Amino acid sequence: STNSSLASVLFPEPKPTDKNETSSSSSTTTKPTAKQQAQNVVSSAADAAVNVLGVGWGALSAVSNRITGLTSSQSKEAIVNKQLQTIVRVITPETLQQRTTSLIDSVKAASSTLSQTIRIEELSNHLLHQPDANYFTKKQRLVPYLLYLRRQEYHKPVIDKAFIGIINECLTLANYVQAPRGKGIRLLSIDGGGMRGLISINALRRIEDLVGEPIHTMFDYMCGVSTGAVIAAMLGAFKVDLNQCEELYKHFSSTVFHRSKALGISSLITNQSYYDTKSFENYLRSRMGERLMLKTSLDADSPKFSIISALTVPNGFKLFLFRNYSILMSPHAHYDGTSKYKVWEAVRASTCAPGYFEEYFLDGNVFQDGGLIANNPTSIALHECKLLWPGEDIQCVVSLGNGRPAPDVAFQSKSMGLRQKLSSLVDSVTNTETIHVCLHDLLPPNIYFRLNPFMSEDFVLDEHRPERLEQMLRDTQIYIRQNEYKFLKLAQQLTRLRSPFRRLLDKLKQLLFIYT
Repeated sequence: STNSSLASVLFPEPKPTDKNETSSSSSTTTKPTAKQQAQNVVSSAADAAVNVLGVGWGALSAVSNRITGLTSSQSKEAIVNKQLQTIVRVITPETLQQRTTSLIDSVKAASSTLSQTIRIEELSNHLLHQPDANYFTKKQRLVPYLLYLRRQEYHKPVIDKAFIGIINECLTLANYVQAPRGKGIRLLSIDGGGMRGLISINALRRIEDLVGEPIHTMFDYMCGVSTGAVIAAMLGAFKVDLNQCEELYKHFSSTVFHRSKALGISSLITNQSYYDTKSFENYLRSRMGERLMLKTSLDADSPKFSIISALTVPNGFKLFLFRNYSILMSPHAHYDGTSKYKVWEAVRASTCAPGYFEEYFLDGNVFQDGGLIANNPTSIALHECKLLWPGEDIQCVVSLGNGRPAPDVAFQSKSMGLRQKLSSLVDSVTNTETIHVCLHDLLPPNIYFRLNPFMSEDFVLDEHRPERLEQMLRDTQIYIRQNEYKFLKLAQQLTRLRSPFRRLLDKLKQLLFIYT
């Protein structure tokens, strides 16, 4: 049988040997070391699995080769010991369906809130690490049942908000998305640009003053790249006040971006980064904690948001989205992504401009600054919104640029230092206006708003001098005053509410979805 064959290979019975043969061979051969024994066991296990289970050689031989190709260093020996404890599992669609169905049935069978909480969390963990399991949740009517549980909880005298959050998390993993709160989809996109992110923060503050609501409640979707990823995370994940955002930016510039030229050049030569990348990572981690991207969707008023990075592939880069939502992979979904990583990891993967910070390694993947291929992520955000709300119209698109030199400044010829050269190099490959021109031609003017002020000077990405930052903010305020009509029109578009008839229709659709 299959089991006996596998057992005979892994644990072979000792063969009888002749004493003379044993004594003669012992003089010429040495006893195998513990490492060699480990290699032999793992190699034999892989060979047995190929013969017995009938799986492809490529997947399993990689496990064996990873062991047998190790060096003799202590760190490699530790990996050998770890690999010996790893079980190679082949998950078939049938197994995945059985496991998913079993977990859903256990959720439905739970009677108390405590048991429901435990089983929903177990199901969420399964869906997070096995995204393909989503194909089987529709047949089991998982989403209608979770909506029913949430509706029942809302009707209780005392609402358990933690339980509601756990249900919302599982709904997110099951690809459920609530209807937009406004007349249609309201989208916010934020460009990259280093410390010029202060420009976006001040533009958002003016929008917030006109609308009278926090930014995270007036947009259904947010998207950011590089410094825009930092702002999107602070607003979408942590709902930080804009004044606090500005203070954090200024504190960041004075701590991380304050470095002597000698140290910077030395680090640039040795590590290909002008600044201390480890210090940057520690700063992000200390401010953002260990919260997962997925966990930012627990509140009903939390917007969907994504952070864009550039994943290194053999032929260059490709877009990779760190999401706080789940999308069922289909021919219509063009971008790879996940919601299983922490917020600070997603931000770190998006903010590693060449020459400034080192590339980021995460689970065997190498990430570069997302601005290298999509410094204006508005078109990507539109694509994601169409996947999330396929039947909805676009109500408002706000695309925030982080400043551009005025024409008379851009054509001034002058000598540049190392930091200015690095900044100009990054700016040359991260130009954002091409995307703007395309969207300006394709979208109606009363829907699409691009805010990208002209600056009196060409501010570098790592600007930290207080007087220069103040000049940047003065230029932004001048732009806001000169374009007040544009901000008023934008605010008017953002505040257009869903009609009573449309809200009633949404409610009826949800009730039919739950009870039929």
